Order: sequence, then structure tokens, then C-alpha cells
Amino acid sequence: MASTNNKDGIDATSLARTISHMNKDHATDLLHILIHFNPLALIQLPLDLEKPIRQLVCDLRGEDVDIRLVDMSLAEMQVQTRAKGAVKDLNGETPMVTHMIPINPPMKSWGERRERLVAMTKEAREGLGLPAEGLLEEVKGNKGKKEEKDGKKAEKEKGGAVIDTYLAPRLFWDGAVAISVAFFFGCYAAIRGGYVEWDLWAWQFTQRWWPLGGAGGFKWLVNAMFWPVLAIHISEMIMFDRSRLAKSDKIPMGSLTWWKWMVSVFFEGYMAFRRYDDKVAELEKKQH
Repeated sequence: MASTNNKDGIDATSLARTISHMNKDHATDLLHILIHFNPLALIQLPLDLEKPIRQLVCDLRGEDVDIRLVDMSLAEMQVQTRAKGAVKDLNGETPMVTHMIPINPPMKSWGERRERLVAMTKEAREGLGLPAEGLLEEVKGNKGKKEEKDGKKAEKEKGGAVIDTYLAPRLFWDGAVAISVAFFFGCYAAIRGGYVEWDLWAWQFTQRWWPLGGAGGFKWLVNAMFWPVLAIHISEMIMFDRSRLAKSDKIPMGSLTWWKWMVSVFFEGYMAFRRYDDKVAELEKKQH
């Protein structure tokens, strides 16, 4: 009977083999997984956090932070890294910090580990704005290699066009959406600034023309919508950066072009996504 060493009944020999392989050949993948799935670990890593996170992870290898997988179950991975600012103790050992990385949803069996590690690595790289090539080659096996080869072939046939400049808003719809969003935030600023109060022009105007409760209803609705609207637009900025801008090395995070896109996405939302995707489709059509 195979020996086991944890509550999930995982074969100890298989677990040790997986841990050894990940530590030997995929320390950088472990680093990417840790940063993406447990971002709070950043404050405990010996990293130069003054750099943009995407540039930081591009420069680093897993060996640079001495990261190692020490245990794995169906629901989580346990890794250790060198403590920030750590120095060797009297025994010549460097203090280590333990981090937990959730596996969500938990694996149903230990046999899923290869597929799940590949998926987590891919998600981590995409989330950090890194290329997804070379994903755990040895772990994936022949089937994974064939799938990656087919994927690269399809991407090549598709064209893989990337936008590396800012595209100004198109008139009417792009501009109309941006103006509407800006007007909403302007209304919120006016309310917070005390410009929509009794006997003021804005109060009288909304009291007369706003159909849902007059000026009081207007103020209530704007205040109720502010935080949800703000959260949605910030989420769109993050999504746009990870799914579009991260593909181009010519638009680094924090650059002027990057900020132009971020401002556009904040005020235009879906319209900025569509403008970017339409241009990509146009370039790919020319490549064929």
C-alpha cells in the first residue's frame, strides 16, 4: 500500500516528486503564482516595490527570492520565501516566511495537480501582464505541449495584432458616454460641495425638472449610485490593462500613453474596449 502523509490521502512519494520538480525547474512559476493569488505576500518579499509590478516580475526569477514549495494539498499550496531584510542566524540559516496559496476550487483528486498547476501559472502570468509561453513544459507532458503548439499556430494564423499607441475617442458615441460619466461625477461633486441646497439655483432646477422626487430624490440617487459606479469603472481600468495593454511592451504601466488609455476607460468604459478591439480587428484583416 502506498504511503500517505496528509489528510487528503496523497501518496507521499508522488507529493515529494511534485515538490522537487517545482522547486528545481519552476521556481519562477511559483513566484508568479504567489504574487497573483496572494498579493499580500509582496510586503514580505525582498523586492524593490518602487518598480511597477509588471516590470518587477519581468526582471525577477524565483531563485532571486529563494522561493520553494514545501507542501501541497487538494485545496492549497504552501510555499516559503526568504524573509525581507533577513540575515543568517548563528546556525548559518536564513529565516523563511511561509505563505498559503489557495487552490480554488479545490482539486477533486491528486491526479488533477498537473492540469491545475498549468492553469494557475497561466492565470498568474496573464494577471501580471506577462507572456504565457513556456508554461510548465515538463509538468504538462506531451498533451500539454501539443495544445500549446496548436495554440501558438492559431495565434499566428490569427495575426496577433497589438496596439502600441493611444487611440482618441471617436465622435458622438465615445464622446457621449464620456460626457455622461463626467456629468455624473460632476453632479456628485456639486452635491458634496453644497451646491444643491435649498434656495440655490441647482436645487430649484432639479426640484422642478427631476421626475423622481425632485431635488431630494436627485441627491439620494446620485449618492446611492456613486460608489457602485466608481467601483465598476475602476474594475474596467484593471481589466483593460490586464487584457489589452499588458500585451504591448511599448505601453509600460505608468507611461503617458498608459495613462491616456486609463482615463479614457474610466470615462468611456465599454466604448474604449470596443475602439481598441476594432483597431486590432482592422490590423489583423490587413495581415491576411
